[in-house]
Amino acid sequence: MASFSGAPSEVIVEVIKHLPRSSLPNVCLVSKSLRRCAEPFLYSTISLKWNFKKFPPIAPLLATLLRRPELFKHLDVVSLGGMMRQSAAVPPMDTYNVPVDEFEAAIRKANTSFSDMWVEKLRSVETCIYALAALLIAHLSRTTHLTITTPWINGQPLIGKVMQAKIFSRQLPQFERLKQLKYLKRRDIAHTENNRVFGETISLFYLPTVTHLEVIMTNPKTFQWPVATGEPNLGHLTSLKIGWLCERFLAKILAVARNLESLEWSWEHHDPPHAWETNIMDFDKITETLQPLKDTIKSFGYTMNLGKEGELMDSLWMPVQGNFRHLREFTRLTHLEVPLTPRSETDSTPLALADFVPDSVEVLTLSGTALNMEWCRGGWDDGDDFELDDILPLLEAVAHDRPARLSRLRSVAILDDRSGIVRRQIGDRIKKLNLGFEVRFYSY
Repeated sequence: MASFSGAPSEVIVEVIKHLPRSSLPNVCLVSKSLRRCAEPFLYSTISLKWNFKKFPPIAPLLATLLRRPELFKHLDVVSLGGMMRQSAAVPPMDTYNVPVDEFEAAIRKANTSFSDMWVEKLRSVETCIYALAALLIAHLSRTTHLTITTPWINGQPLIGKVMQAKIFSRQLPQFERLKQLKYLKRRDIAHTENNRVFGETISLFYLPTVTHLEVIMTNPKTFQWPVATGEPNLGHLTSLKIGWLCERFLAKILAVARNLESLEWSWEHHDPPHAWETNIMDFDKITETLQPLKDTIKSFGYTMNLGKEGELMDSLWMPVQGNFRHLREFTRLTHLEVPLTPRSETDSTPLALADFVPDSVEVLTLSGTALNMEWCRGGWDDGDDFELDDILPLLEAVAHDRPARLSRLRSVAILDDRSGIVRRQIGDRIKKLNLGFEVRFYSY
């Protein structure tokens, strides 16, 4: 290995990039020349996973980076992931070997408006890990892919404040190349106050280089863009995966995101604030929300959960209005994932596929969720739920209409939680129909 150190750098790089990642720390120890070649690969992807049991090695990583700040430019993909149990308490972090003073100096140097709170979090064994994660993110500038998930942000404001400071102020290094951002705070059933994250999540839309954004954001009492200059310029955003937000607030975002090509929307709906108020699941309104994207959107997915403030429910009474008929007007769609909708609020018969699927669609994903909810007025009775068998006439009708309609359709996926035996039986029947397109089944 020592003699290899004298080889031309391009030869060394070509060899190193094929080495397993676990070998790179040892390569860095051989010589300075090998270290210079190996470090970009060693630090290019950082993944820290935390499940409230074993702390990830964020402290030694951050200490190395702060002592050699030139390494930050190599951090291309950064992920703060892990799992969080709702009832789990954050264990105290052993800070005996953590250079807390160095980290505090770095925080003070940033001179943010929340430095005192940041240092206080750093000095506490219960919140030290959040302060370290915020310090890591604060120094990112050349990163292209960033993922931040629930364990790092649930009930903890620091990372959100750091993100806002990087976006709106000059106190922290700005993201220069960030293309993909995932900011995913799942619902906290045990502590509902932790779910108020609209302020920090709406700020993410002001990142000027992000093309792919995945975010879970709560519904505000009143939608308001967070800066005096108003709405952001979202001409760069081409892919959005968004959860929780209901249609009247999402409409505000889509109105300025007119270059979106892909939208995945998971809507969680809850009881109205007062018992005498009536909510309506209005599928026409949902389609209307998409109108600004009519000339650009190629992929659209819509899923829904119903629930109350503290917990998700399997069902909730709610009248249904409209259907997805107007999706036919979105003639650039090639990928579509939606629940089957009833013909009307009094007729639970599912809308025929040719009545709502554009002819441009190549891949279609369907479910019977909206037809089986108890809140579907005039819907299927408990003993007469929409079953897998009921999808067969819909598929046969498509095959009968081809090639006049849906001639580009090549794959249909059915989301269903029935047993594998039932799905295999239905699958065997579908094979005999010779539909001309593939049909697959997946569990929810």
